[in-house]
Amino acid sequence: MSADVERAAHAYCPRCHPDPRPGDVIKALCGASHPYFGRRDRPVNTCPACVTLASANVYACGHPGA
Repeated sequence: MSADVERAAHAYCPRCHPDPRPGDVIKALCGASHPYFGRRDRPVNTCPACVTLASANVYACGHPGA
């Protein structure tokens, strides 16, 4: 995985992770696990896989999507 993707802002399922705290390791929609550092309204970098997966009607975890 490239450093750009590691630093990218990932999307995650709000039902699987309803109230993450800073430092909690969460699983992104793209499958990457990473520590949560807070929501960013306008991230500088975004994970291209998460951008695509976030627009799905149903996430891979089975919860309803966007």
